[in-house]
Amino acid sequence: MTALHFNGSIGLRGQTELTVRPEHTAAHESGGLLPAVLSTPRLLQLVEEATHVLAAQHLGEGWVSVGFEVVLEHLAPSEIGDVITAEVLLEAAEDRDLIFRFTVRDRGSLREVGRGTQTRKIVLMEDFMKKLKAERLPH
Repeated sequence: MTALHFNGSIGLRGQTELTVRPEHTAAHESGGLLPAVLSTPRLLQLVEEATHVLAAQHLGEGWVSVGFEVVLEHLAPSEIGDVITAEVLLEAAEDRDLIFRFTVRDRGSLREVGRGTQTRKIVLMEDFMKKLKAERLPH
């Protein structure tokens, strides 16, 4: 079975790269209480970027994918100036779900910074926004 409104195939690969800057660190987010290493939310954002871009290349007009579920292991710290790469692999595409496996590594290294899976849901942007607005109306 394939995902609705998705013209890609299992096995698609993509990647996104990030040079860690001070604003990407846990120290920045915590006001200096945590170390100056890549924050877990920014690591997740890198994965989101990679999966979003890969999915978008294979969706029909008006259709988008939104993050739905993530399993993330943040395995090693990355310091300011480190370049990390999120590599994503589409493992399944069924109904409205796109399921990606990802690995984040230091560029040019085998050292894993993070790994996990992400499920994205395929939605019609217009319907998604209508539903969002309707749910926010006072009842």
